[in-house]
Amino acid sequence: TIFISDWVKNHYIEKGYDKTKPTSVILNGCNSEWYYPAQEKNIDTNNIKLITHHWSDNFMKGFDVYNFLDKFVEVNKHFSFTYMGRYNKEYSPINTNIIAPTYGPSVGEILRDHDVYVTAARYEACGMHHIEGARCGLPIIYHKDGGGVSELCRNHGIGFYNVETFGSALKEVLSRYSEIRANIDYEFLSMDRCCSEYENVLNLI
Repeated sequence: TIFISDWVKNHYIEKGYDKTKPTSVILNGCNSEWYYPAQEKNIDTNNIKLITHHWSDNFMKGFDVYNFLDKFVEVNKHFSFTYMGRYNKEYSPINTNIIAPTYGPSVGEILRDHDVYVTAARYEACGMHHIEGARCGLPIIYHKDGGGVSELCRNHGIGFYNVETFGSALKEVLSRYSEIRANIDYEFLSMDRCCSEYENVLNLI
C-alpha cells in the first residue's frame, strides 16, 4: 500500500489498518516545467502579495482564514491577497483578488508573480496547492492542522493555528524571507522525484 503522507498512513493505522502489511509513503510532486521559481525575487514592501489557490470550495480548505485575510488587507494597505479557484459561497470577499480556476502553465505564472503562499487547509491527505506554490519559489504560511500539507511545508514555511496567530507567522516569514526561500528543495517537490519513487516500488513487485 502506498500512502501519500505519513499523516494519512498514521490516520489509517489509528482506524484499524494492519500496520504489519508492507507500505510505502510517497509524497506528491508537481510538474517542474510549469512550476519553477523566478530567477530573482525582490519584495516591494509597499505591496506584499499573498496568494493561495484551491479548486474545491470546501470549508476545510480554510475559508475562515481567507475571509480574515480579506479584512486584513483592507486595514493593512501594504498587503494584497489573491485567491485563485472556487471561493466558498458562504463568504463574499470584498478586498480579495479573485481569479477563476486556471490551467497548469498559467497557474505557475500567477504564483511566481506573488511573494508569499498561504494555505489554511485542514486535514488534507497531502495536497498539491502548497507544493506548486513552494515550487514557484514562495515561502509558505501553513495551518499546523493541515495534515499531510504540514509535512511538506515545515522545511520552507512557518505554521499557525488560527487567525490570532497568523500575524506572527506572517511577520516571521517576512523577516526570514531569503532564508526560508533558500530552504525550498525544488528537486524533492518535482514530479520526477515522485514518479521515480513509484517506479522503485513497482520494480519490487
